[in-house]
Amino acid sequence: MAAYAIGDVQGCYNSLCRLLDKLKFDDSADELWLAGDLVNRGPDSARVIRLARELGRVRAVLGNHDLHLLAVSEGFRKSKLTDTFSDILSADDREALLSWLRNQPLLHFDKERRTVLVHAGLHPGWSLNQARSFAGNISALLVDNSTYPVLLERMYG
Repeated sequence: MAAYAIGDVQGCYNSLCRLLDKLKFDDSADELWLAGDLVNRGPDSARVIRLARELGRVRAVLGNHDLHLLAVSEGFRKSKLTDTFSDILSADDREALLSWLRNQPLLHFDKERRTVLVHAGLHPGWSLNQARSFAGNISALLVDNSTYPVLLERMYG
C-alpha cells in the first residue's frame, strides 16, 4: 500500500486525475493525502471535492482557500473576483460538498508512519501534542453546527 501526499489541488480536477493515473493510484489499496487548498483558482472545485468524497482512502486537511470558501458560503466573507468556486456555491449538492469540506481536520497524524499532514506548516515552538490539540479544538468548532458560524464570523467578520 502506497500513500501519496498532494497539496494545493486548487480546483484542478483534470490535473489531479492525470497525476493519479501517472501514479497508478489504486483506490482499493493506496491512500491519498490531500494537504489543503482543494478548491479555488482552478475551474473544477466541485469535481475535486466530489472525487475526494468518492475515493475510499482519502485523508484531507483544510487549507486557507477551503476556509475562505466556507466563510463565503456563510456570508462572512465576500467572494473575490479571482475566486473560482462558484460551481460549488451553485451546485445542487452544495450542502453535501460544503459539509464534507468542513468536516475535514486541520491536521492529520498517522501514528504508524510517524507523519503529520498539515497545509501550511506548524509553529516551530509547538510540540506535536500542542499542534494536535490546537487543530482538534478548531476542527471541533468547525463541525459543530452551533459554533461553526461563530468561528467563521470571528475569523473573517
